[in-house]
Amino acid sequence: MKKVLPFLIVLVLSLVAIRPLFARGYFPMHDDTQVSRVITMGNALSEGQFPVRMVSDLGYGYGYPIFNFYGPLPYYFGGILYAFGVPALTATKLMFAVGIVLPAITMYAVISGLAGWPAAFAAALLYMYAPYHAVEIYVRGAVGEYWELIFWPLILYAFVKNSNPKHRYVRMLTGALGLGGAVLAHTLLGYITVLAVSAGLTVFWLKRIYSRAFDRRLFFSHLGAVLLGLGFSAFFWLPAALEMGFTSVAGQVSSTANYADHFVCVSQLWSSQWGFGGSAPGCLDGMSFMLGKLHVLVALAAVLGFVFRRRQGNNILLTAGLITSIAAVFLVTPYSAFLWRVFPGFAYLQYPWRFLAAAAFGLAILGGSAITLLKDSRRQAVSAVLIGIAVLVFNLKWFVPQYTYEKTSKEFESMSDLRWRASKVSDEYLPSGIIRPAAESAVVFDTIQSSPAVSVISQNETAVRGSFVLQAARAADVVIHKAYIPGWKYVLNNVTVHPRIDNGLPVIHLEAGQSLLEMRFTDTFVRTAGNIISFISLLYIGVQFYENQRKAKR
Repeated sequence: MKKVLPFLIVLVLSLVAIRPLFARGYFPMHDDTQVSRVITMGNALSEGQFPVRMVSDLGYGYGYPIFNFYGPLPYYFGGILYAFGVPALTATKLMFAVGIVLPAITMYAVISGLAGWPAAFAAALLYMYAPYHAVEIYVRGAVGEYWELIFWPLILYAFVKNSNPKHRYVRMLTGALGLGGAVLAHTLLGYITVLAVSAGLTVFWLKRIYSRAFDRRLFFSHLGAVLLGLGFSAFFWLPAALEMGFTSVAGQVSSTANYADHFVCVSQLWSSQWGFGGSAPGCLDGMSFMLGKLHVLVALAAVLGFVFRRRQGNNILLTAGLITSIAAVFLVTPYSAFLWRVFPGFAYLQYPWRFLAAAAFGLAILGGSAITLLKDSRRQAVSAVLIGIAVLVFNLKWFVPQYTYEKTSKEFESMSDLRWRASKVSDEYLPSGIIRPAAESAVVFDTIQSSPAVSVISQNETAVRGSFVLQAARAADVVIHKAYIPGWKYVLNNVTVHPRIDNGLPVIHLEAGQSLLEMRFTDTFVRTAGNIISFISLLYIGVQFYENQRKAKR
C-alpha cells in the first residue's frame, strides 16, 4: 500500500499535464501532421496492411512509405483507435495523452523497485514536468520524442540492476521491450538510444573483464536484451536504415537544418524565454531550452550529497543519472561540435537540442537519487512531496498550448487537409525527383488521369494495391501518379512490366484497345528479412515470458 498510494498520486498529477487535451478543438504545433498520420495509419490498417509502410493521400496525393522510415509506434496506437471508429481528433488526443503520462508511470515503477517510493515519486514528477517535455508536447508536437521517454526507464531497469539470477530473464525481456520500443517510437532518438546502450555496455564489460569479474550469465542477459530489442524492431529499422536513399530525407540535412546552427548557449540551459517559435542560430530562439532551475538544483544537491556523504544513498542511480545528464548537456552545446562531425549519422539529427530529452531523463534520475541520501524514511517522504509540489508550482504553467481553435475530425479527414495542408508540412519521404505542387490546384486526386488518348473505365485501389481498366484510342504512355520506390510491381494484361521512371513517377506504355493494369506494393528482400527477424524475436520473447510465468506458479 505504501507504493500504491504514491503511484496513484503520480498518475493523478500526471493527468494534470494533459488537461488542455480535454478541451474542444485543437491547438497549433510545429509538426502539425499528427491527426493526418493517425488517419492514414488507421486507413492502412483497415485495408489489411501490416506492418504499415505505405500510406495514401499524404505526399500531395502521390502517397509515400512514411512508416517505412518514421517511428510508427505512436501511430499504431492512434491508428488502431481510428480504425475501430474513434473520431480522428479524439484518437490523436488519446495518442498524445498516453505518450505524455506513461513516462512518469514507467519512471515511478522502475525507481520504486530500485530505490523506494520517495525516490520514485520525486523522479517521476521531475521527469514528467521537465520544461523540455512541455516543449515537445505543446510547442513542437514531437509525439515520437515524448513516446520515447516511456522506454528509457525500462532500459535503466534492465541494465542498472541485473544481479538476481531469478530475475535475469524478466530484466532481459524488459530491456528488449525498452530498447525495441525506443527504436519504434522515434527513428532518430532510437538510433541514439541504441548507440548509447551499446557504448555503455561495451565500457561496462571491458571494465569487468579488466578487473577479472566477468559474469557469463549476466553478459548473455545483457546481450540477449540488445539482440532481442533490435530483433523485434527489425521490421522497421532494417529498411529504414538501408532504404532511406529512396526518399528526399538526405536533402533535409542542408543549410536550413544544419546542426551547427542549432546548438544551445549555456546560459539558455539555465534561463531562456518561453515561446512557440522555432530554433535559430545564436542565443535568441523562439522556443525555450532551459533544463529547469529546480531540476538543476536538486541534481546538484544529489552530487554534493554524494561527495560529502560518501557510501550513502543509491550510488548506481546517481552514477547513471550523472553520466546521462553530463553527456546530454555537453552534446547540446557548441563545445561538442567536433563529436557531431565524427559520429556517423549525427547530421541527420539536425537539432542538437533533441538531447534535452536525455538531459531531462538524467536529471530526473539524479533527483530520485538525491532522496536516497536522506537516512530517515520520514525525511525522504517529506522531501519527495516538497519536490513534487515545487515542480508543479514552477513548471505546470508551461504545459499549455499557445491557443486552441475549432476544427472537427471531418475537416482533418478532407482531401484538401490531407493532400495539401498536411502534405506541405512533411514531404521528405517522397522520392527526390517528384515535382512538388506549387498550389493546391496541382494536388493529385487521380492515380491515372484520363486524357484524349486514354480513358479510365473503372478503378479500384488502396494504399498498396490498384486495379485499372483502361481504354486507349491509340498507343500512348500513361503516367501512374503514385510515388515510386522499390517494391511496386506492375502487371499489364497479366504480364509483368517494368515502367520507365520519370520524375519519381512510373510511366507505362499502352497499346491501342482495352487493357487491365494492376499494381501492388510488395516487400523488398530487406523488408522481408526484417519481418522474419521480428517474428522470430517476438516468438522467442513470448515463449520466454510464458516459461517464466509457468515457473512462477510452481
